[in-house]
Amino acid sequence: MSNKNISKLMKIIIMVAIIAGLIFIASIFIVTQGKESKDTNKNEEQIKYLDTKLVSLVNGLNNIQLQNYKITLTKVEAKSNTQGSSSKNEEQGNGEQDKGQSGSNKEETEISKLEEESIVTNDGGEEPAWETIEAELEILYSTWPTIVLDLQSIGVNKDDIIAFSNTLDEVILNIKNKDKALSAMYMAKLYSFLPKFVDKNFGDEIKREALNAKTYLINAYAYAETDNFDKMNEEITKAETIFISLVNDARYVNDERKYNINKGYVLLGELKNSLITNDKGIFYVKYKNTLEELNILS
Repeated sequence: MSNKNISKLMKIIIMVAIIAGLIFIASIFIVTQGKESKDTNKNEEQIKYLDTKLVSLVNGLNNIQLQNYKITLTKVEAKSNTQGSSSKNEEQGNGEQDKGQSGSNKEETEISKLEEESIVTNDGGEEPAWETIEAELEILYSTWPTIVLDLQSIGVNKDDIIAFSNTLDEVILNIKNKDKALSAMYMAKLYSFLPKFVDKNFGDEIKREALNAKTYLINAYAYAETDNFDKMNEEITKAETIFISLVNDARYVNDERKYNINKGYVLLGELKNSLITNDKGIFYVKYKNTLEELNILS
């Protein structure tokens, strides 16, 4: 084989090797990106589940239900325009004829309507539905081992996972003992682990900060059980500080959530001002409104 042919063959081999290498690198990148995307989705799903479940449980201590909406379908009859009807028939037609004519001239149309479902709040004097709360906790207990595996797979600190498990045990014990104040305290402690379970790829800063603010908000709610208005004020101030930073952050001037950020800040201020009255009934109403807004952001 001539030197010319050997040189040509070597060039072909080198080109094939380069192409194969690029394909290999691209495949590794795609697999890595796919795994990261899968892990991120898994993390968001688990955090959302724990968020929804824990908020529902802690609010259940005072029978507070967050605002929910349902879609209803309503049938509307539209009378069609009918021409050529004789005046004699209109004047002399009996009831059965009128009924039949009306039926033939109407069409049914279904329209959808957004309806607000009932909201229940009280001033803390009403007894919690202990059996319902215990049943919901048992559901959380049964799903927790699966969540643990998912959290471990994305590198969540093992000590935080163990601490959450221990705190969950304390919640269940206090629910069984029907100790409302301690149940609220340990539920708030449970919720405080959620920001620790968030990995580096979870959502964006707004979502993460809203989750942090909700932690302080639920802490304030727990302190309400012991009428500790000073501690309530401290926790709400922490949440308010987070939103002051978001409101003043130039990066979010044109963000579609800017309205919700501003509204969250205003609601936290209103909630803080309500503490002046030392009235837990007023606090619970404003707490509910604030939490609903923060839910939109988190």
